[in-house]
Parts: sequence; C-alpha cells; structure tokens
Amino acid sequence: MRITYPKLFLFLLLAGAFFNAHAVTQSEVKGILKELNRTIEERDKYQKEKQWRISNLRNELADAKTESDEFNICSQLFNEYKCYQYDSAYHYARKLDGLSSKSGEKAEVAKAKIALLFCFKSVGFFNEAMETIRSFRTDGVSDGELAEFYLLCAETYQNLSSYVNVSSDLSSIYDKKKMEYYDLAFAHTSPGSYLRSYIALEIGLIRNYSDSLAIEGRKRLISGFNLDEHEKAVQYSILAAAFNSLDRTDNAVYYRALSAINDIRSCTHETTSAKVLAEYMYDRHDIALAHIYIQQALYDADFYDSQLRRVEINSILPLIENSRYKWINSQRVLFLVIGVTILALLILTFSLFAKLRKRNKVLAETHSKLVAGTEVLNRANATLSKLNGKLKETNEIKDQYIIQSLYGNSSFVNEVEEQLQLAIRNITARQYDDAKTLLYHLGIKKERERIYASFDMAFMKLFPNFIEDFNALFPEDAWIQLDANGALPMEVRIFALMRLGIDNPAQVAEYLNISVNTIYVYKTKVKSRSLVPKDSFDSRIMAIPKP
Repeated sequence: MRITYPKLFLFLLLAGAFFNAHAVTQSEVKGILKELNRTIEERDKYQKEKQWRISNLRNELADAKTESDEFNICSQLFNEYKCYQYDSAYHYARKLDGLSSKSGEKAEVAKAKIALLFCFKSVGFFNEAMETIRSFRTDGVSDGELAEFYLLCAETYQNLSSYVNVSSDLSSIYDKKKMEYYDLAFAHTSPGSYLRSYIALEIGLIRNYSDSLAIEGRKRLISGFNLDEHEKAVQYSILAAAFNSLDRTDNAVYYRALSAINDIRSCTHETTSAKVLAEYMYDRHDIALAHIYIQQALYDADFYDSQLRRVEINSILPLIENSRYKWINSQRVLFLVIGVTILALLILTFSLFAKLRKRNKVLAETHSKLVAGTEVLNRANATLSKLNGKLKETNEIKDQYIIQSLYGNSSFVNEVEEQLQLAIRNITARQYDDAKTLLYHLGIKKERERIYASFDMAFMKLFPNFIEDFNALFPEDAWIQLDANGALPMEVRIFALMRLGIDNPAQVAEYLNISVNTIYVYKTKVKSRSLVPKDSFDSRIMAIPKP
C-alpha cells in the first residue's frame, strides 16, 4: 500500500530550498559545552529522580490487585527502563509478554511484542527481532500502537541495512522493507501529530535527501511540537549529523552538545551523542574535553550494558587516551620547566632579598644614629630655647625693676635730702625738738609701702595673668581679690617673689621686712587652702607663664 502525503513533504522541501541556517558563534559553542560539563557533574541528581520514579512504580507493582493493573505498571516500568538500562527493560518486556499470554488481550499482546522488538532492535538481536515482527498480529491493535510497531520495524531494517552495507543486494532489500514500514507507520498516525511529521520527514529525506531539508525539517519538528527531553535529544543528534556533513563543525558541536545534555537529563543511556561529541573534540585537538565526553559515553554504555555501544566507543577511546597521555606528559614537562624557572627566580629573589636586607640593615643603623643625633639636637635646641626664654624673662624683670628702683630711689633720696635740709636749719636755729620730729618722721614706713606698691605694679606688668592662674589653684571661695590700688596681699607677694626666682626665705624676709617664720606660716596657710597637693604647689607657681 502506497501512502501519499504531498502537501507536508512539499512544504518541507520548499522550506529546505530557501534554507538559511543560523551560524553558531564560538561564544555559543563555549557556552553550551560549559553547560554540558555542568550537566555531567550533576548527572547523579537526574539519576536519583529517575530511581525515585522507578522505586514508586515498583512499590505500586508490589501492591497491584489485578493482572491488568500489574500489566499497566510493568508497561510504565518498561518505558522508564527502555533507554535507561537494558537488562531491566528486557526483564519487564518479558514480564509483559508473560502477562499478555495469560490474559490473551490483543492490545496487551501487541504492547508486549512492541516492547520485545525495541529491546532486540536496540542491542542488535536481529534474528529475535525478525521473529517478533513475523509473529505480530495487527487485528485489534490501535492505530497509535501500530504506528509505533511499524516505526520500530523500519528502524530495525535501517539497522540491518547499515550492518550489511558491504552487500548492495541485501542493503537494497532492507531499504525497500524499511520504506514499506515507514509508509505503514505514516498511514496509522494522526494528522498534525509529531509522529506523522517525523515519519514524513524521514520518508522525504530517503527519497530526496538534502542537508538543508534535513536541517530545516529537524528545526521545524523541534520548534513545532512540545517534545520531551528524549525526543529533543534524538532530533538534536540528527540535526548535528546534518551540519557535520556540511562541514559546519561549530553548528554540529553545538547541537550534538544539546543532544548530550538532553540525554543526561532524561537519563537516556542508549545514546551515541557523547561518543560522537568526543570524536569532534578529538578532531579539534581539545583532548581534555574529548576525554570527559568519551568517559561519559563509556559510563552510558556500561550502565545500559550495551556491548554494541562499547565496541563503537573502543574504536575511538584508545586514540583519545593515547593523545591525553601525551598531552599530560607534555604538560608535566611544561610544568617541570616552569617549576625550574620559578625555582631559579626564587633563588635569585632570595639572594637579592638577602643583599637588600643587609643594605637596609646598614641604612637602618645609619638612620637610627641620625635619628638619635636629631633627638639630641632637638633636646639641646629645646633646652636652649627654654634658657633663652628664661633669660628674656629675667632681662625683662631686671629692666623693669631697675627702672622702678631708679625711680623709687631717686624719689626717696630727694625726699630725705629735703627733710635733712629742714632738720639742719632747725638745728642751726636750736630748734632741736622740731629737728627730732623731722628725723623721726623721715618716711621710712611710707617708703617701704611705696616699694611694695612699685613691686606689685612692676610684677603685674610682667605677669598680668598671675592672679587669674593663682586663683585657679584654689576653690572659688578662697580666690584672691585685689584692692582698688592693685596691691598684692603679703602671702601672694611671697609667691610672686618665688615666681621671679627669689625663693630663699631669708632674702624674702629681709625684702618684705618680716621674719622667716612668718614666711613659712604664710606659705603653709596658702597651701592648706589649695586644690593641688602641697608638694607640687611650688612647681605649679613656677609654671605660671609669662605672656
């Protein structure tokens, strides 16, 4: 029976004729390979999710009440295992076959045969696959299951054609059978379905193959239908092969990596994408990535337990590992050269460091000596500055008191001279009582008060802030208040003389015309009212600055 589908095929053919494929950039290739590497690192996460679903189905199978329920759960387990692990998939395919034989239900028998045919086709058991095809009964089977069965038949004959490609006669026979089964599969698909579009594309490519049609057709299948991860992996893989035949290697690598990513995420271990991608990387001399992807392919083959895939992998694995061994050795030599160079540089660096350290030590010692000398000079300068200040202060005090002394002495001499002249005239006139009175009231006491007043005035000119700083040493109720003439109290005058440098009690007593004991009494009385300790009071007086 020949099935016609001119509109769909014509649409795909025209799409291919006007094909203008997007050129994948280097950055996109690097990005998708990085994503693939990350997905490989996370594959255990997807494995756990798969195992969780399988574990739940097994628990449901253990609790199944009827043979019909058991058949349905075994069918679900087969679908979980068919691209995941061959032994388990075959186990449940056999279990489906046994359950369908018991029930005699045509739909169940068909499902069991389809499951067995998938297993035989996947591992290359062609005799068993042919026997299953011949024993299949189509009556009472739904269109969906018939389409699936005929598609598996077409794929089986495709594998046989590839296997015997050295014999053109057998290959043409198998190709003819393949087309017959594709036609049958197409006839039982629903219009507008993904399976119908997929089979139409396969038939169109067999009859009139072009890479542009293959590429555009795959892209339209991917974008036009809501495919699961396994279906995407298949279409991306075929799309990558089409780009590779056009020598568009960046596109081929990009879509082959997408296929491998979807294989890992769907836990599909019956796959070739990782192995082909390893070959691409090997051709690009990227041995590190080639090693990662061939190891992923080997992991899938061992997990699925597919001898056919192991044989395919072994055709490229030794080449990759040998290149990787050479690459690792070259890296070791490079690292050795770099290490020796770094070691030599380190030795030179340490040698220079030792010399610099020695020089720095000498410079540090010289610097320390200079700093010490500078400190000595600074101290000497400070001392000289202090001495200069004291000399300046002393000179000012001396000048002030010389002026006051000259003025005071001159006034006193003039007054004494005047009184003596009067006394002499009284004596000459024999007025002895008047002369005695004049001499008695010569003005010594008045002169002494005048001397005190001159001292106070000169001192306050030199130290206008003295009373304020002096009061700061006492509580407020003990502050000194000057009278209207600005005369200093006697006890303050004692400390004023001390600030001028006259700290000998005998000299102070003689100047102030009081006894030494009185000096001590005044000082003790003042210190007892002070806010500062007695033993530091004198130093605080001496510290009162001259403006």
